[in-house]
Amino acid sequence: MENELKETVREVCSAAEKLKINVVLVGALMAQYTPELGSDYPKFRGTNDADFGVSVRTWEDFKKLHEELLARDFKANPKIEHRLHRGATMVDLIPYGSQIAPDGKLTWPESGFEMTVTGFDEVCAAARKADQSNDPSLPVITVPGFVLLKIIAFLDRRARHDPKHRDDGKDIEYWLRNFASGTDDARRFDWAGQSGLAHEVYETAGAVLLGVEVGKLASSEAAVYVDRFMKESEDLYSPFMDALASGQYEEAADKKRRDGLALLAAFKKGYAHGRRA
Repeated sequence: MENELKETVREVCSAAEKLKINVVLVGALMAQYTPELGSDYPKFRGTNDADFGVSVRTWEDFKKLHEELLARDFKANPKIEHRLHRGATMVDLIPYGSQIAPDGKLTWPESGFEMTVTGFDEVCAAARKADQSNDPSLPVITVPGFVLLKIIAFLDRRARHDPKHRDDGKDIEYWLRNFASGTDDARRFDWAGQSGLAHEVYETAGAVLLGVEVGKLASSEAAVYVDRFMKESEDLYSPFMDALASGQYEEAADKKRRDGLALLAAFKKGYAHGRRA
């Protein structure tokens, strides 16, 4: 699967390059490509799909990429407009930009399905090149960019009663817990001390640093979502804490909720600092 997925990513990049369309890897697969993570970083969840942000002005431009991939033996999903299949792998193509998605809202032409793409502009603009062990020409979003998009997706999916918002919540929690860990351990304290943002608790220091980076990255439009997420998640039985506790036995679920509140408080502290920076 891993080799097949990498080949799928290469094919998407090749097709986009041929058409001079900019694509950025934006989904969970970014953890396997980003140069940010050391070899001893806690392992992020696996995935069999590749999500791409696609910078286009019109649906005609997007259609050109779609058709190019079909010519390369990708198969369209008859029920989901943005999804393609190649063997056992999946690709989601998400167009973004001020012309195709005014006010951060993307309306798919056939189904009329509305998708929020607020945050894509700044997140994709801040993308880094993949590490040298993968395709070094592939732009990959940063961890703070991934978390920003996940916060927006969490709110968007929960509003649509899509149970996948729980997975978004667990992805957010993973990075709140693990950001700047592994080979980046020293960053949890060194950077905080230099910035004047003192934080003595090692377990939540990564969440503070993540909050700083998300705060600096988010546009004013995306910040509305982050502010709402933090406000709505402050309760022990908020939807975010419910997502973290789902699938856990009672005692473990209670610990997940308490730990989640501590991580969120640390993130909020860093986020406020980042917005002022």
